[in-house]
Amino acid sequence: MESPETLQAKLKKANEAISEKKEALHRARDYLENVLENSRDMVFRADLDDVLVSFSKGGESALGYTREELSGRKMKDLAEHPHDFESLAVQCLEKKETAREEISFQHKTGRIVYCEVILSPLTNTRGKVIGMAGVCRDITAWKKFKEDLIRVDRLAEVGRIASGIVHELNNPVAVIGEISGWVGSVASDAEGLSEEDREEIKTSIRHIGEQTKRCRNITHQLLSFVRESKLTTSSLDAHELLKETINLLTPELKFTDVEIVYNFLEGPVFINSDKQLLEQVFVNFISNAVYAVKEKGGKRGRITLETFLDDSGDSPMVGIAISDTGVGISRKDQKSIYEYFYSTKPPGKGTGLGLPISRNIIKNLGGSLSLESEPGEGTTFTVRLPVS
Repeated sequence: MESPETLQAKLKKANEAISEKKEALHRARDYLENVLENSRDMVFRADLDDVLVSFSKGGESALGYTREELSGRKMKDLAEHPHDFESLAVQCLEKKETAREEISFQHKTGRIVYCEVILSPLTNTRGKVIGMAGVCRDITAWKKFKEDLIRVDRLAEVGRIASGIVHELNNPVAVIGEISGWVGSVASDAEGLSEEDREEIKTSIRHIGEQTKRCRNITHQLLSFVRESKLTTSSLDAHELLKETINLLTPELKFTDVEIVYNFLEGPVFINSDKQLLEQVFVNFISNAVYAVKEKGGKRGRITLETFLDDSGDSPMVGIAISDTGVGISRKDQKSIYEYFYSTKPPGKGTGLGLPISRNIIKNLGGSLSLESEPGEGTTFTVRLPVS
């Protein structure tokens, strides 16, 4: 039998070992807590019923909920599609293996957060599964980046197609212009025509000329979208340009119950800009305004063209506001209307290119673009361009 001194020495040694293990355990726990507190990933632990037991600070940042708000809730209830998370949890708990899946969660504000989720089973000392631990990495930005790459690829393809279309269109447009000029000359010299008929033919020829000019503007616009185009700026009267734009849209306006109101500054207002590109910008804004008014229906709509001077910045600017009394733009759509291929119009009615291209043109012309819209009341696009 061992002596009391020997037993006491062994007990002391055992206590020291236990103390070392406790200290190591405390260090490991502190380290783990520090990782959980500072990790940007969403780290959580849930029991067998998927009820949250712990939730990291990174998870609070990712989803906007506090740990107190999530106490007693199930992790699947935070997913955009609960069944997706539930299936992943079943795979983890029943097969006792780590499961990985991309799952979308709903932020407290309502927006969607995309995460790469890794679930691992938690077991006790006897190897029995008692719950699961999860790590969710926010991949929303990466997912958006991949979507942007797809858009870039689509844009490149549009550019290639547009370049070919432009060259194909330029030839028939040029022929139409030549033929309309020849017909105009023949009509002027033709005998047997009444003055009324002669004037009607001249008016028709003038309309053909205006439309061929519009086609040339469109092809010019497409080329500027496909490749870097050199701006051809000159001094021009903003009032005249707006009136010419309305004349171009006369065929579209005459079938719509829309009143055009001019609220111009007195006299001409000169700006230094590219006439063709700027005309295409105004065609886009006014066409959108016409569509918005038609969509609203009801009483007669109104589109107001207003000019003003803005001296608030470093240099004076001419402001051109195009307002309509149409359906307006929702708060959600206002955040996205300048994205390529994003359109509030139904399929076949809009390409989602007009507004982003127009904003890019205005920026290249040294100007700025702003938007004000009230759903159900109307929209105002305001362009500011340098004074000539």
